[in-house]
Parts: sequence; structure tokens; C-alpha cells
Amino acid sequence: MIRWLVVCFAVVALAVPVSVLATGGPPLLVAKCGDAAGIAAQPFLLATEDGVHLYAIDAGTGSVAVVLVHESPGDLCGWLPYIPSLTAAGLRVLAFDLRGFGNSDHPEAATAYSRDLHAAIAHVRAEGATHVFLVGASFGGAVVLTYAPSLTIDGVISLSGETYLPSARANPLRSIRHLHAPLLIVGSRHDRALPIPDALTLLRRAPTKDKHTAFYGGGWHGWAIVENAPYAPKARVLMLKWIKMRSS
Repeated sequence: MIRWLVVCFAVVALAVPVSVLATGGPPLLVAKCGDAAGIAAQPFLLATEDGVHLYAIDAGTGSVAVVLVHESPGDLCGWLPYIPSLTAAGLRVLAFDLRGFGNSDHPEAATAYSRDLHAAIAHVRAEGATHVFLVGASFGGAVVLTYAPSLTIDGVISLSGETYLPSARANPLRSIRHLHAPLLIVGSRHDRALPIPDALTLLRRAPTKDKHTAFYGGGWHGWAIVENAPYAPKARVLMLKWIKMRSS
């Protein structure tokens, strides 16, 4: 009987949502990611409307903000090589761990990513941003395409965001029919996760009149397009110009 109670207690304990506050607060960026060269940002906890705490960094200054949404598996650490090019161009950057990832809370409402995006956008606007852009990579691309239609933003960029991820309740194929913000889909010609026909289907379904695609060689996927691919510098310039043209 005692052994049965111990087992039941252990199962219940595992089911309790984990809060980052219980760990004593957010770790330093270098402790979390191992290398934060070129990024001067103090981690903080971003609170969502349902009380979830997200590990986040806010780098750079200015009235134009870029909110970065990471891949899966992964967290904001994957964006660190890209962030300095944005802040050097005078942009403000908010990167964070989605709920259930990295050092953010792991709540029962594990896929309520719209609340995370709302909190991120509200934060940069409270800090003085007048133009806000969402940039998502792979999984993060699917997330931003799914929820962008319900958000007040100036544009959305998807780096290889898949068309449908049922486990994450992300369905860009359906939601993009309601997108009226400017859209840029960036991918590679031999990416199996986002074949060109799928990307073009997303583009056609989006009712926004300001919509574009850019496809590069090879099979590079997600944030690798702006960080590791041989054409990464060109991709970064393309995206930066796209953002600045829509925030001037």
C-alpha cells in the first residue's frame, strides 16, 4: 500500500506544471547558450496573460522591433549568430523561449503560443517600438504564420515554416487565408520540409497584396539560411531591406 502511494505521488508530481520562478530566475545568457558574443542583453522573464513566464532577451534599440521565434527542438540560443546583424542595423530584437521550451515555463497549456506572441509584441511596443515584425524559423515559422492574422504587426517573415504541424496545433494552410500583413517566405530549393510547391501554396492563399518569396540553392532550412548557408549574408541583407522598406 505504501509503495502504491509513493508511485501515485510521483506520477502526480511529474504532472505539475514547471515554473522557471521555482529555479531562482533566468540564468545568464552565456550560461544558457555557451556563447553570447556580440550581444549585450540581460535575460528577463516575460509574463503572458495566462501567467506563464518566458525566458527572453531584449537587444538593441530603436522604433523598429523584430520578434524572433525559434525552431524545434531548440530555443532562443539558435538565434544568437543572427541577432548582431539586426542590432547593428539599428533594430530592436526580442528573442524568447516559447512555452514548453528551454528555460521558459512548461505549463499545461503547452501549445497556447498565441499568448506568447501577444506578450512579446506588447513588451516591445511598451518599450517604444512603433513597427513590429515577426520572424520565425522552421517550427517558429509555422507558429508565426498560424497566429499572425490575429496580431497587430507590420509584417511576418517565415524561414522554411512548415505548412502544417498538428502536434503544435499550427496550421498555416488554414490561417494564412486571413493574413493581411506583408508576408515574406524564405526557403531553399531542395528543402524537404518546405518544398517550393508548398511555399507557393501558402503565398497564393494569403490575401495580402504585399507578399513575396525568396528561394536559395541547396537544402538549407530555418535559421541556417541566415546563419550557416553560403548565401547567408545575402539572405540577411534581403530580409533587412524588406523590413526597412515596410517601416520607413
